[in-house]
Amino acid sequence: MEFGSIAFNAPAHINIDDSPQIQLILSLAETVEKLKKSITEEGEKIGATIRVSDRMEARLSGYMFQITAITPEIQAVSKIQQTEWKWEIHPKKEGRHKLHLTLTALLEIDGKTTPRAIRTFDKIIEVNVTETQKIGLFFKNNWQWLWAAILVPVAGWLWKRKKKQLTNTSS
Repeated sequence: MEFGSIAFNAPAHINIDDSPQIQLILSLAETVEKLKKSITEEGEKIGATIRVSDRMEARLSGYMFQITAITPEIQAVSKIQQTEWKWEIHPKKEGRHKLHLTLTALLEIDGKTTPRAIRTFDKIIEVNVTETQKIGLFFKNNWQWLWAAILVPVAGWLWKRKKKQLTNTSS
């Protein structure tokens, strides 16, 4: 396996309503610094030199995030052009959550594709929620209880009013 350069972005803070993209670029021909400049997405630019094979898998994972791959996670690596992976992430709840980027070389051994984990990068992302969003989330997560809290007293008031009207008309 030969060496290649990688760069990716890692936002330190995001809002609960944000869906930022994580971009990873791998190149056998360009330096880490040049790849960092090629990253167009927001966040800290991180780079490294790693061992690569002609087929690589890049996987982004994190329990507290909904992660959607925009590009295939398994790709052929070009000796001349950049290879790019992209994901969209959406936080499930507020707090400090880990996001893991794992790079795996796919090697041919005895005619079978065998994965070899090369390196995992772990990043902490702080997910923030504004006060307005907290109120909205409270209503969204508790609507069934709120309906009961509103409808039961209103129904009781209407029933009492109707009963009072019936008593007044019969007198």
